[in-house]
Amino acid sequence: MIRVYHGDNAQAHEAFQAWRRANVDGFHMTESAPGQFTIHYTQDRRENPAGRGCIHQGGSDNEYRQDKGCCYTAARKVCSESLAELVAWAAENGYSATGCKHCDTRRFPFPT
Repeated sequence: MIRVYHGDNAQAHEAFQAWRRANVDGFHMTESAPGQFTIHYTQDRRENPAGRGCIHQGGSDNEYRQDKGCCYTAARKVCSESLAELVAWAAENGYSATGCKHCDTRRFPFPT
């Protein structure tokens, strides 16, 4: 199921963080420019026991503006437990979606 979190406020930030904690094996897309998304593993690699993910996502326990004054949902986040569902959502809406080069690695390739 697709979940969208967006807004520079504590409510959106905390809802996204709660989703990340509840879906540690999921994926999310971050919108960098209108309609351009980057796909990430949900967990930051520093909190993932296997080291999967990237380090620029921030921890899922960081509170609103705790991480260098950032709100993680200032940029739109689109989340799902299924990578295929995220890619399909982007295509259906006419958006582009590319994999994060730090998350999608030889050691931890995105499922195809």
